[in-house]
Amino acid sequence: MFPDLENYNRNDIRQLILYSWHFELFALKEIIEITHNNIEENINKLLYLSHKNIGNPYHSELIMKVQEYNNIEPLTYQSYLLSLYAIVEASLDRYCKVCEEKMNLNVSLEDLKDKGITRAITYLEKVVEIENIKSDDRWNKMKLINEMRNDFIHSSGYFVKQAKIEKYKKILNIEIVDGKIYLLYEDIIKIYEIIEKFMDFVFTRNFLNPNKKLNIKDNS
Repeated sequence: MFPDLENYNRNDIRQLILYSWHFELFALKEIIEITHNNIEENINKLLYLSHKNIGNPYHSELIMKVQEYNNIEPLTYQSYLLSLYAIVEASLDRYCKVCEEKMNLNVSLEDLKDKGITRAITYLEKVVEIENIKSDDRWNKMKLINEMRNDFIHSSGYFVKQAKIEKYKKILNIEIVDGKIYLLYEDIIKIYEIIEKFMDFVFTRNFLNPNKKLNIKDNS
């Protein structure tokens, strides 16, 4: 079910941002589940019909349709990964912008040389001064997901370097076939859960400087 606002501290802006992110996250997961169920249902129908038509030309046509769905599936989950990552990046940037505004910080997010989630996490650690994130294994997995996202954007998941392939297989258990990344339903759900845990972790890090707060009442 969708997140309930009553379960979040409405006096803490971080909690409100997290609620908004959870809401979008859940919506995307619902789309993933619907897609998976539809693909499975169509494949099962086609396999049933192909079994009923063994021995006639229609059988081959049905098997080709099954193969089409098998090719569509990883492309679909690839697009969902890009959407999921975009939501993460936007939420982290929003968090940084809120901190900059509410804390009257002299350094803006754009002042940092990095980009994407690396820039946002660096900003939160160095400028906002929250508890360390990059030493945690959840960050290492997020960096790897970031690399995979870049591989999809720049080469559609093809021509992945061998060293990176080994990391994808070992850490994320992602299938690589002939140098191309293939995301299946189980893979996108696994990535979803990694991202969810990472975001919960980030938004519950304490401020190291007691003078820096984001409570709505304290900053009204």
